[in-house]
Amino acid sequence: MSKFYHLIPSRDVAREAPARGRPAGGSGRRRPSPASARPPVAPARKRWGQHFLASPEAARRIVQAARVGPGDTVLEVGPGDGALTRPLIATGARLVAVEIDPLRAEALARELADAGRTTILHGDAMARTFGEWLAQAGARAPAVLVANLPYNVATPLLVRAVEEPEAIARAVATVQREVARRFAARPGDEEYGFLSVRAAASCRARVLFDLPPSVFRPRPKVVSSVLELAPRTPPLDPVLRRRAVGLASLAFRSRRKTLGNALASEAPRARWEEILESLGRSSSARAEELSLDDFQTLAARVP
Repeated sequence: MSKFYHLIPSRDVAREAPARGRPAGGSGRRRPSPASARPPVAPARKRWGQHFLASPEAARRIVQAARVGPGDTVLEVGPGDGALTRPLIATGARLVAVEIDPLRAEALARELADAGRTTILHGDAMARTFGEWLAQAGARAPAVLVANLPYNVATPLLVRAVEEPEAIARAVATVQREVARRFAARPGDEEYGFLSVRAAASCRARVLFDLPPSVFRPRPKVVSSVLELAPRTPPLDPVLRRRAVGLASLAFRSRRKTLGNALASEAPRARWEEILESLGRSSSARAEELSLDDFQTLAARVP
């Protein structure tokens, strides 16, 4: 028998509710109605960076891009009024949704009590690891993270996702277009920076498509993008990855300095210049000129 979960509003836990009787000739599950059929529970809150999807077509495209089905676990962060939640449920995937807004969490849990294979949790997604949220819901890891993310937490949340591969297999998320481009940038791109290197050390980032302000409520002042983060295969050696990312962090922290000067605390400048020249780089190269592969070479030669 399928399990049904209901939120306990005053605590960050879920309890199992009894299954309802099955109607004749039916599956016993009530499918949620389309996103456009639901009025907002309450006004958006600026403190949580809320911009809710208001377009069923946009929600459908995001769910299609996620490529999930009955054999998958999906973790949705910030379901809001449920615009993505309902089409995700329709895929048959096991869904765990974490909502920081208590009013919306309670309303979704009440509405979706009969949906089956769905858990709505109230809490701050950043307060625990993704593995802990999945374990609380009794859901199998790893999950696919699918979300329309609040702008104010998108970057740290996605960085955490790609660096917790045992809990998150891949991610498809809506973020500001500028943020999406920073994740996917390569050396030479205007948006290239430390975030680009850190993300590349754990995943392959790809901007799938843009979404205009008109598909959100309230309308943001910027264009959004749907970003896919898929794991690197094979993964990098964890020791070398940490060292390379650490060197990139130092280098971009002083991005106006030459690399030799920016990394002088780790080895003499002459040593860095020697390695750069062996890579075909100028001895006066700066951080934004180096790729992840370059930082890995630096890390391997100066462990």
